[in-house]
Amino acid sequence: MQIIARKPQVAEMIPKLRELGKSEGWTTRFIDPSSGQRWSRVYLGNDYHGGGLSILVPDPMPSVSDLVHLAANSDEAAEIAASAWLLAEIDKEGGYREQLASVAEAAAKKGDQERAALLVGWGRLNDTTNLRSTLGKSPAHVTADHKHFQDIATRAKALLHLAASDPLLRDPQVFE
Repeated sequence: MQIIARKPQVAEMIPKLRELGKSEGWTTRFIDPSSGQRWSRVYLGNDYHGGGLSILVPDPMPSVSDLVHLAANSDEAAEIAASAWLLAEIDKEGGYREQLASVAEAAAKKGDQERAALLVGWGRLNDTTNLRSTLGKSPAHVTADHKHFQDIATRAKALLHLAASDPLLRDPQVFE
């Protein structure tokens, strides 16, 4: 599996694809006439002014486990960042965070600080917000959910030794 996330690569690839149609708001589906590979163009951060960052992902959309695997194994910084960012956008309740934090910890342990920083920043692992629904839960359960996200954020911050606002964590130059 591959995500095309660098802006020059996306710009070069789009004209080579044949559009199949639009769906789900900003998503456009394509087929590569030369290979038959299907792609979807999605916009990361589509809530930003201007629509966000355009990337190409295989169609059908990769699963959470596919994206975690890609984040752990890709050699391209833009693909790592896009995988983490896509996880943050498709899994609104943060179920991916524990897995991604473990990948970031393993990367840092191997000395791969760049991967760890990309995963923490673009995967929003340093965010302590409780993303799980509070409806119908006891105060103790809500507190436990919040503690879960606090613990992940603490682990993420500790392995990087960076401030939560460090610009290295979400440098958009990674997509250039």
